[in-house]
Amino acid sequence: MEGIQVMEGSQITEGLEENKTMLWWRILSGFATFNIILWVILLFTVDSSKPYIWWQLIFSGIFTFVCAFRSYFPRICLERYCLFDSFFSSIVLGRSLATIAEVSFAFQVALLVHEMGAATGILWVQNLFFPIILLLTIAQVFCWASVFTLNHLGHAIEESIWAFTFALVGVSMAFCLHRLDGLWYNVVLSGTVACSLYVLFMVIVDIPMYVKRLKKGKLKGDHSMDLWNGLKDALTRRVATRDWKIWKPEVAWLSGYFTFGVWVSLLMVYLERT
Repeated sequence: MEGIQVMEGSQITEGLEENKTMLWWRILSGFATFNIILWVILLFTVDSSKPYIWWQLIFSGIFTFVCAFRSYFPRICLERYCLFDSFFSSIVLGRSLATIAEVSFAFQVALLVHEMGAATGILWVQNLFFPIILLLTIAQVFCWASVFTLNHLGHAIEESIWAFTFALVGVSMAFCLHRLDGLWYNVVLSGTVACSLYVLFMVIVDIPMYVKRLKKGKLKGDHSMDLWNGLKDALTRRVATRDWKIWKPEVAWLSGYFTFGVWVSLLMVYLERT
């Protein structure tokens, strides 16, 4: 009798944990759909003939739709976890789309910084266009290295590059502030604060998380893979789970990335241009 009660209690606990995960997924999917609607509204309302807007619209569309896809089919790449056992949850497919989206976002940020530099006449800010794209593209290489080798060192380096890049963006924004006014002043001021908070989060929370996972893996004796076997593993293996304990550590950054990240992308399209 006691054994049956323990089993029933365990099943109830598992059910509650699964409900938490699915509630989070439904909320995330709802925001994803909302964001797609916002982008479609922008498509029909912004004047794409104005400088910068057309490319911002294209890159934002890529970023918005890929983030929606990743919300509908969330994955944890290195550990090979996914919510649904489906082709759409493929680690390689998801990571490939994420790479395209993140490089698109890099172009958006680089375009905004170039536009800001042109408006203020600060040449070195304009010249950050290619370094921003290059840095965030290199970050993708380290991300792929981690996904294939199952070693969190690549993720730690990737996030460090993102932190450094946005520290650079934040500094460039701060330098432009005194030459701006009106809406652009408020946007760039907000961007400076947002970049500062983002870098702080990366340095205090995100990068240490991957370093901790790296150390934990070494202590457990986890084995890494070479690139070829890692590719085959990423192509074929995925573990479908709705265990809240597995998803909980990812919820904060996935939720923020697929909501606030997309809103920043859309805002770069919506900004008023003369």
